[in-house]
Amino acid sequence: MNAFLASKACDRTGCAAIACAQHGCYVPNALVDLFCGEQQKIIDFAFLQALKITRVDPQQGVMLIYNIVCQYIIYLRERIGAHLPAGLVIDQAIGLLHVHGHKDECFFCYALSFIPGSGIVAGEILESLWASLNSISLTVRTATLPHWVEMLDDHATDSNHKKMLGMTVTLCSKAWEALENSTQLGLYHAELTAAFGQQPIEQWEDEVISAET
Repeated sequence: MNAFLASKACDRTGCAAIACAQHGCYVPNALVDLFCGEQQKIIDFAFLQALKITRVDPQQGVMLIYNIVCQYIIYLRERIGAHLPAGLVIDQAIGLLHVHGHKDECFFCYALSFIPGSGIVAGEILESLWASLNSISLTVRTATLPHWVEMLDDHATDSNHKKMLGMTVTLCSKAWEALENSTQLGLYHAELTAAFGQQPIEQWEDEVISAET
């Protein structure tokens, strides 16, 4: 709270970042300073830098998970459309922690649970990243601007480095877990399908497709 209080003595009031929702790595060049709250132009810059540095293919598309995406996305094309890759499709979502604080319309439109292809993602990876970065907040708050940049850069890079070192073990364990769950859920799904019959199953599938459309 103290960090966001308006003060003539503060050059910066905080920082914002973009990170991969699946791997939890900070995107290089997308950790930006805040001057007065989360201004959309600052988040626009971070988003464009993230697209540039990760070399997103327009055919691949991108999913933007942001706790106020319902407001942020409205005029996004008008603000930075000229700088976006041609034909890029941007899916919008709100992390599962924040979406329940929005209106019901936001829940059904932006919750990751209802977006085909999003997978099992909470969309709140930055909350865990901020938890570790908060430990240095008291130090960087009184640092000079060059020192502020260097400290944030060092800690973000160190976080990415540790994740890369542990990625193999983590992905292997998650793969085995996913395989086991998939096998169990496949059997459970087959039992449910046999219990209800084919007709209601087809009706429910049509309703799901219609709702997603």
